[in-house]
Amino acid sequence: MEPKPTGFSIADYIVFATSLLASFGIGVYSSLAGKKEQTTDDFFFGNHDMNIVAVALSLAATFLSAIGLLGLPSEIYRNGWSYSVLLLSETICGLMGIFLFIPFFYKLRMTSVYEYFEHRFNRTLRRCACLLFITYMMLYMSIVLYAPALALSQVSGLPIWVSILTSGLICTIYTSLGGMKAVIWTDAFQMVIMLCGVVIVLVHGVISAGGVSTVLEANRNTGRLFVDFHGDPTIRHSFWALLVGGTINIMPFGLNQATVQRYLSVKNKRAAQRMLSIQLPTILTWWTILISVGLTMFGYYKGCDPQLSGRIERPDQMMAIFVSDVLGYLQGLPGLFTAVVYSATLSTVSSGVNSIVVVLTEDFIKPMHDMRRKTLLEERTIMRITKGLSFLIGFVAIGMAFISSALGRGLIQFCVSIEGMCGGPLLGLFFCGMMLPFVSSKGATVGVFCGLVMTFWIGIGAIVTHATVEPMPLFTDTCPAFFGNETTDNFAAFFPANQSSAVKGISSWNDTAGLGPDNVFRIQRPNLSGLDWLYGISYMYYSMVGFLVTIVVATVVSFATGRQDSSKIPDRFFLYKLYSNSPGNQRPDDEPQRKKYGDVIFVPVPVVVGVAGAADHQANGNLLPRQIENHLLLESQVSTDRLLSRTDN
Repeated sequence: MEPKPTGFSIADYIVFATSLLASFGIGVYSSLAGKKEQTTDDFFFGNHDMNIVAVALSLAATFLSAIGLLGLPSEIYRNGWSYSVLLLSETICGLMGIFLFIPFFYKLRMTSVYEYFEHRFNRTLRRCACLLFITYMMLYMSIVLYAPALALSQVSGLPIWVSILTSGLICTIYTSLGGMKAVIWTDAFQMVIMLCGVVIVLVHGVISAGGVSTVLEANRNTGRLFVDFHGDPTIRHSFWALLVGGTINIMPFGLNQATVQRYLSVKNKRAAQRMLSIQLPTILTWWTILISVGLTMFGYYKGCDPQLSGRIERPDQMMAIFVSDVLGYLQGLPGLFTAVVYSATLSTVSSGVNSIVVVLTEDFIKPMHDMRRKTLLEERTIMRITKGLSFLIGFVAIGMAFISSALGRGLIQFCVSIEGMCGGPLLGLFFCGMMLPFVSSKGATVGVFCGLVMTFWIGIGAIVTHATVEPMPLFTDTCPAFFGNETTDNFAAFFPANQSSAVKGISSWNDTAGLGPDNVFRIQRPNLSGLDWLYGISYMYYSMVGFLVTIVVATVVSFATGRQDSSKIPDRFFLYKLYSNSPGNQRPDDEPQRKKYGDVIFVPVPVVVGVAGAADHQANGNLLPRQIENHLLLESQVSTDRLLSRTDN
C-alpha cells in the first residue's frame, strides 16, 4: 500500500475556508436577525422559541467533539467493536432524559442547573459544584482545541497554532455576539456538515477496502467482532463495563448545564421531549457510522498498520491518514473532512463557553445583588458583562490549548480522564438531592468530596503507573519495502516486549500463545493484585466508583450527624415525586405566555403579582421559576394596579 502525499490542494483550502466562513456567517446573522435579546434570560435561552430540529442537532453536536471523531474510529481499529455496547447505554440515558430529566427541570425552570443545590442543600455546595464544572469544562475545551490540531497537522499541513487560533476565535466571536441563538443555529449547520463528511468517508473507505464482506472477515479473524461478557472490572471494555459503567458515565450529560439550557430553549416541555426524541437517533447514527469507519480502517490497513510502519506517530492520527489515503485523490474531500473536524471543535467549544458564562453570571455575579429589583437598564448592563465574559472565557480556552501543546501527551491523557473523575461524584450529588430526602447538606458535602478523592486517586494512579492496554493484533507483513527499517523501530517503541507476539498476529486468551477456541485471535488478560488491580480498573468504571462512594458516604454522614428534614423542602425538588399531585409539586410545565407592553414585559402569574408578592411567595417555600423572576425584575417601572388592569383587559 503506497502512502499518498499529504498536504492540501487549492480545492481543499477553498472547501475548508468556505465551511469556516459559513459557520461564522450563520452565527453572526442569527445574532442580528429576529427578536433582539432584552435580558440575560433571552441571551441564554434564545427567547425560548428555538426550532426543535435545530436544537436537537445542536445538542447532538455539543457532545460530539473532535476528540470523539478522531478517537473513536482509532479505538475501534485497535481494540474492536465492543465499544458499540455504548449505543445501548446512550439509548437508556436518552429515554431517562425524555421521561425524567426534562419534566423535572421544567418544574424548576432554573437558568443555572447548579442553583438546584442551593435550594436542596446550601449555597456553599452550589458554588463548589459550579467550580468543579467550570474547571472540567475549561480543561476539556483546551483539549478539544488542541487534540484535533495535533492530529490534522501532519495530514493537512496546517500549523498547530493556526488551527487553535482560528477555531477558538471564530466560536468565541459568534458566541459572544449571539448567545444561545447563535450557538444553536451554528451547531445545527455544523452537525449537518459532520454527518455528510463521515458518510462520504465510510462509503469510500468500504469501497477501497474491498467491500463489506472483506471488512467483516478481516475484523472477525482478529477477534475485533468479539464482545467480552466476563465481569472482571479490570477488563477495559467488557460488556458490563460498557453497559453499566457507560450508562453512569453518559448520564451526567443529561444534567449538564449545556443540555438543560437546550431543554429550556424551546417553547414548552412537550417540545423539549420531541427535541430529545430527534437528538437521540442522531447521536446513535453518528456513533454507528464512526464504529463502522473504525472497522473499515482495519479492513483497509489489515496488512500494514500506519503507526507501526512509521507513517504516523500517534493512534489519534489514524482517522486523518485514512482520509488522506482514501480520499486524497479527490480534490476538495480532504478539505471537507478537515471542515468536519473543525465543525466538531467549534460546536463543542461554543457550547462550553456559553454554559460557563451562564454559570458565572447566575451563580456568582447576580447573587451579589438582589437582581429582582433591578431596572431594564441595569439588566442590559448585566447582559453586556455577560458578553464580555464570553470573550474572556474563549480567550482563556485558547491560551490553555497552547499550554496543552507545550506540555504534551501527559496533560491530554489526564484531562480526558477528568470526565469520568468529575462526572460520577456530580451525578452522585444530584442523586442524593433528587432521590434521597434524608441526605443533609453536611452529608452531601462530605460525600462528593470523598467521591472526588477516590476517582482522582484511581485515575491519577493509573496514569502514574502507566497501566498498559494491549491492542488486538496489528500487522506490517504486507508493507512495501520503501518503508525501510522504520517498521522495526516502531515495533519496539510502540509495544512492550511481552506484546511482540500480539503484534505479529499471535495473541492468546490464556497464557499460551495461539488461537482462541473459535479460531480467532484473543488478547490475554493481565493478572493484577493489590494497588495494581485498583489502578487497572477500566476507566469506564471511574464514574460508577465516584457515584457509589458519594452516595454511600453522604448517607452514612447524614445519619451520623442528623438527617435532613425533607418536610421543609417542596416536593418538586425530588425526582421520585415528579408525577405526584402534592401542593409543593405544583408548577406550570409550560413557559407562561409573555405579554409585551413597550419596553416592559409582563408575565401573568397565578396568585403572585409584583416584586413584593414574589418575595412573600418565596418566604412560603414555593420558589418562583427563574424565568419569571428575571421578567418580574422589569416590572418595577410599572405599578401593580396598572399591570392588573391590563391583565383583566
